[in-house]
Amino acid sequence: MKLIKIKGYYSDLWKIKLENEKTVNLNDLTDEKMLQIPYGSEIEISIAFDENDFLSGNDGIIWASYDQRQVDIIKNALLAQNVNTELKVKTLGKLKIFLLQINNHKDLNDAVDFIWKSNKGLRLKPDWSYPQGESNKSFEQWLSGH
Repeated sequence: MKLIKIKGYYSDLWKIKLENEKTVNLNDLTDEKMLQIPYGSEIEISIAFDENDFLSGNDGIIWASYDQRQVDIIKNALLAQNVNTELKVKTLGKLKIFLLQINNHKDLNDAVDFIWKSNKGLRLKPDWSYPQGESNKSFEQWLSGH
């Protein structure tokens, strides 16, 4: 679990001024209408998330990508090693994320190592390691043989 803390202060009616000078509307963060925060109060916003949640092997999920082509190619590379996977699709808001799910849990560690953990495998970085809209450079490098 990774935790990011962002500090600021309550600057105006329903507005939080962050340390980086950006402004956040409090009503974008909460539906609570009865908050009575005095102006100038220090505010701390915490964001918690599990890193590599789609890569951890939970529920047999070993890889995730916004690019179905990428997942299909990795699926076939694993199949060539006699590791069977299934393609799953999850909707995150307006985005679709394509998941590879391992069928036989005894193959889970080998598949994870092959895709991203081991230096002898593909050594892919997750799509979200790159700016939005950019292709997965590690995948494209592996695909082109570099």
